[in-house]
Amino acid sequence: MVMHARSGGNLEVMGLMLGKVDGETMIIMDSFALPVEGTETRVNAQAAAYEYMAAYIENAKQ
Repeated sequence: MVMHARSGGNLEVMGLMLGKVDGETMIIMDSFALPVEGTETRVNAQAAAYEYMAAYIENAKQ
């Protein structure tokens, strides 16, 4: 996720982190960048990004 943020330079980026909560600790088990277009101030997630998220999470469950 950090590499994705750095690759965006001055542009906003969007991604998800998957994991679990253990007590007061969040354990991140996976992260992925979303294929969305960003500007300096906002990111607009379109239908393709929502489909990508759903497919990625379904595949991660397997």
